[in-house]
Parts: sequence; C-alpha cells; structure tokens
Amino acid sequence: MKRILVTCAATTALALLLTMVLCALGNAMAPKWQVEPFTDHITLTTTNTAIQAVDPATDAVLKTPQEGAYRTKETHITVALDGGKTVNAIVREPLDAPADRPACLFLHGSGTGKSSEAFGDVANAMASAGITTLVPDKRLDNYTMLHRDYVSSAHDYAKSLEILRKWPGVSRSETGIYAESEDTWIATVLTQQHPDLAFAILTSPPVVSGRQQMTLAATNYLTAAGAPDAVKQLIPRITSLGTQRMGLAYADFDAAKYRRSLTMPLLINYGVKDTAMPVEQGARLLIKAANQADNTNVTLRYYDANHQLRTGSNQTVPGLPLEPHYTHDLEDWINAVTSGTGANGWATPMIAGTQPNQTVTAPLKTPPALVKSMGVIVGAIAVCLLCALLAMCGAPILLIAGWVRERRASRRVSHDSASTEPAEPTDSTSMFSTDATTPTGPSTQPNASRPIAITDHRFPVGMRVALALNTLLAVGTTGVFLAYLVTVIIDAISLTDNSAVLAKNWHAIVMLTWLSLVAFAWLLAEIIVDACRRHARNRAIASIDDDADMNNGHDAAAGSRCDIGKDGKACIGSGHVIVATCVVVSAALSLALLAFWGLFCRLAFPSAQTHRGDDGPDHGNDEQQRAETADHVEEQRRGIRHPPPCADGQQAQHGHQADQAEEHAQHDGSGAWSGRADYQLAVRFADAHLLGGVDRLG
Repeated sequence: MKRILVTCAATTALALLLTMVLCALGNAMAPKWQVEPFTDHITLTTTNTAIQAVDPATDAVLKTPQEGAYRTKETHITVALDGGKTVNAIVREPLDAPADRPACLFLHGSGTGKSSEAFGDVANAMASAGITTLVPDKRLDNYTMLHRDYVSSAHDYAKSLEILRKWPGVSRSETGIYAESEDTWIATVLTQQHPDLAFAILTSPPVVSGRQQMTLAATNYLTAAGAPDAVKQLIPRITSLGTQRMGLAYADFDAAKYRRSLTMPLLINYGVKDTAMPVEQGARLLIKAANQADNTNVTLRYYDANHQLRTGSNQTVPGLPLEPHYTHDLEDWINAVTSGTGANGWATPMIAGTQPNQTVTAPLKTPPALVKSMGVIVGAIAVCLLCALLAMCGAPILLIAGWVRERRASRRVSHDSASTEPAEPTDSTSMFSTDATTPTGPSTQPNASRPIAITDHRFPVGMRVALALNTLLAVGTTGVFLAYLVTVIIDAISLTDNSAVLAKNWHAIVMLTWLSLVAFAWLLAEIIVDACRRHARNRAIASIDDDADMNNGHDAAAGSRCDIGKDGKACIGSGHVIVATCVVVSAALSLALLAFWGLFCRLAFPSAQTHRGDDGPDHGNDEQQRAETADHVEEQRRGIRHPPPCADGQQAQHGHQADQAEEHAQHDGSGAWSGRADYQLAVRFADAHLLGGVDRLG
C-alpha cells in the first residue's frame, strides 16, 4: 500500500512536469506564422468576360476570326528531346486559313499528360478560329512525385516550340504559349528563356511556390471538409518543414524569380470555384510583376468555373464541359494581341468576370521552427514504431527465458535438498538462499559458505503493466493520429463535409493524448521507484557482506554466488533493460510527436502548484528520514520481498532478534558466521529497519 501511494504521488508530479515540458516543446516546434485571412480583394465592374479590341484604323471593334470559322486538321508527330528521348504530339491547324497566322503551344498541368487526352477541346476550338496549336505529351521519365525539374521541363517544351514556329503557315513572331496550373511555373521559365514569345496565357496559376500554394489549398480543403480548427492549425507545422532531403525540392521553386520575365502580353484566367489557387492574390502578384517589367498589357478574367475552367462540379473530374465563353475569349484575345493590340487598345475592361472571393492568404514566407525537416518527423515515427515492435517481440522472449530459469532453479533446489540436511524453514518471499554446504547450526569451519544473493531478473508487476500499456499506447496513438490525418486528407480532397465525425474523432485523439501522458508518467515513476529500491537493497547486501568478510576473512564464499552482477550486486537482466529502453523511447517519441502536432498546446491542465499542494508527497526535512526512505526504495529495487507491514511491537521484536543475532556473531569464538539462521536474522533486521522507513514515508 505504501509503495502504491509513493508511485501515485510520483506519477502525479511527473505528469505535471511532463505537461509543462511537452507544452514548452510544442510551442518551440510551432512556426511563428499562421495562415491569415485575405482582405485585398479585387472589385470587378462587369460580369461580362467578352474580350474585344479597338481597330486603330476605324476606331471600331476589331474583327477577328471567330470559333468555327475554319475546318481543322490533326497531324500526329514525334518530338525529339535531349538524351535520345521522344514524345508524341498533335498539331491542329485551320484549313484554308491565311498564312502567317498565330500559333499556340500548350503546357500540361500536374500529373500525367498525353496529347491524345489533354486540351483536345480547347486546342481544336482555337484551330477553328484560325490559330495553329501544338499539344505535346508531357515528359514523365524525369517527372515523379519526389522529383520535378521545372527548368529541365521548360527546355523540353522549347523543342516543341521550335517545331511549332517552323510549322507551315505559322508566323514565328506570333507564336505564344498556353499553360495550366502547375505548368504555369514552367511557362514562366520558358518566357525567361524565350522573351520573344508573342503572348502568354496562364490559366489557374499558383503564382507562389508549391509550399505556399499548398498551405492555402490545404486550409481551404480542410475548411470545406469541416475539420476542427485545431486540425487546420496543423497546416503551418507541416508546410514549414523542409523537404529537400526527401527529394521534394520543387516545393520551393522560386516562382517570384521567374514571373519577372512576363514582358509579353499576358492573359490570366481563374475559376472562382477554385479553392486550391490564390485567385485574387495570385492575380495581383502577376500584374505587379508584369508592371515592374514595364508590361501593362495584362488582361484578367474570372469565370464561374472550377480549377480547369469547367462547369458542373467544383472538383476536377473528367468529362465536364468547358465554361461556355472561355474558348471564345481565348481566341479573341490571341487574335487581338497578335494583331498588335496594346494595353490601350481594348474596347472591354481588362479585368472582368464573376466576382472572386479568396478567403485566406497564401503565405509568402514559411520559415520553420525548431524542427526544420520533414525527414525528422518521418524518422521519429519510424523509430517510435520500430522500438514498440522490438519491445513486443522481446517480451515473449523474456517470459520464456524466465520460465526456463525458474525451472532450472527449481531443479537445483530439489537436488540440494536431497543431498543435504533439512535446513531451517525460511520466509517464502525472501530473495536469499544458501549454498548446499551451509550448516544449520554454528559453523565450525572458518570458510563456511555464506548465503547467495540471487538476481531478480523480473520487473515488478506494476512496471510490467506500465510497460505493456505504454507500448500499446505508443503504437495506438501514433497509428490513430496518422489514420485520422489520412481521413481528413481524403475528405478534404473530395470536398466532403464530414465535420461531425471529424470533431468526434478529434476528441478521441485528445483523450488518447491525455492517457498517453499519464501512462508515461506512471512508467517513469515505476522505473524511478524500482531503481531506488534496488539501490537500497544493494546497500543492505553490501553491509551484510562486509560483516561476513570481517568474520570469515577473504573466503571463497564470494565465488559461490549465482546470477548476480559482475560487481556482486543484484540487478535485472540485460534483456529486460533493452525491452524497457525500447518502450521508453517509443513512448517518449510518441509524446514528442503529439507535442509537434500541437496537442499539448491546446490542452487545459490544472496548475502544477495545485497538484503539488494536494497530491504531492510530504518529503519532510529530516535527513535521517530521507536516508531511510532511500534505503527502502533501493531494497525494493533489488527485489527483496518483505513480509506484510507489522505493528510497532512486532518491529521491535524483529529488532531485538536482529540484535541477538548480531551479538552472537560478534562473540562467536570461531570468528565466523554461525550459519543460515544467523544470516536470516540479519536480513530481518534490515527488513524491520526498511519497513519503519516506509511507515514514516506514508
């Protein structure tokens, strides 16, 4: 009972200490920036997206070929790239159209991009309006989830650009590019490498870097999925982490550097239902970059459409129709700028369309905090799970080894009992035994063997339960949290509002976090208490051994011990130490990961002062009491088992018996220990002394 009270008090104190440490650690690992609301909105004067230019010769609206004016022709070609690679491409051109006509090269968005599956409707519509188009396959052998080289991709697209410029009927000086989504980054690289491009069309451009754009997109997706605010606040912790060592260097592509090269006429298109892109912030950044490059011929259009400028769903799914005015506006703008229309030559507003409403700002800076790399988090998760796995595998091995050891000890005791005289019965809970040659009466041999201290290889029951619980919680909490994140991501990508379930599951994770913290505090308390017990027991045994050596001289009894440490002290087995270390590391990493995710920064704990005052143990100021307490804890760590606590009178009786034993040993004429009974009396003296210390501690 006393040990339970000590353990409970230690657990409470350690839980409070862990709370403060983990809360401080969580704050240290939190970035100093957050996702902020977007307030610099763009005000539109008209919802009409039509694009018309002024004919300088007549001051009337410039007449340009309209969609469907020409029949089209498709030609499948092969484009040779560097390194002996080739890609397929499709050229679509108007039949019977005038020579020296404009042309447009298409750049794919993210993911795979086959010319036969992408841009077919847009490219064919342009061709029917007198614009030759070329859609190449996207090179994929150097394009993976972990590695994307936008500069190299721009070099590959330049091969297709050169083919298009030389295509029959195409005017080299009137050839431009059309890019969507991710490949608008590649388009800005291409405009830097080829500043003589006639025009650039950027549809759904992220504008900022991938890391910054994903911060905005994730926030909007989680909001649409109904994720708790605490989950949305995890986004900066994730997107601030470095990914270079994992191969994701493209997440930090220097978009600002390349958008300064937009010196040609520029058309920017966004769908207002696109929550993945900074539809207003990105437009302002592009306009500002173009203006700084002395380019004011920038047109901006907003459509009531999704990321791909298609209608029918906010998600990007195949088979959706294009926004009905989109291709007409593209064709009118290309034919106008290639006819020489400048910034002052437009009959329609340069900014128009459906009113956008960007809700959050894509951060332009995402500096990390204490943890700077995603690899650190991935590695911590891996080590946490690996240590837990090793502990799970080691536990049954230790059980089997303990069973084998007990069987051997049982057979040895049976053999010794059969070959010697019956010895005086001893307490079944004692951790001490005697050599087979130890007599029961007074010894007549100066080298009579002294008792043997057998190692307590096993953990106490409380520690075993704590180790098992922490192993399960380390794996369970880490696994549950990762599963929760996956669920949130799936709901966010699919734009599924699952707020009730997500909130309920988040509360469950918070409860697991509490339980993990308390369980780890309990484990640490068990380890500390057990360590103190074993230390005190080593001191008690050393004291008894010193008395024995004084009486026996340097006898051979020291060589008669079995299963003890190299220094003659009782200790747990090395296998137990390894398993316990694995559990502690696994549980500690699990809590550190929870601190990284900010869980401890959001939990409300009672004050440490209140807990110390109400539940903390009264250590007192008496130095002797503290020494006696340490002796008792150390003896418990050694595994010496005591009889149940007894009354003060019984303790006095034990002390009297021990005094008699000590006096008998000192006055023994042979100078040797008088045998097993005398040794047990000395042990009982230590028991009585230590039990008294426990009573005072309680």
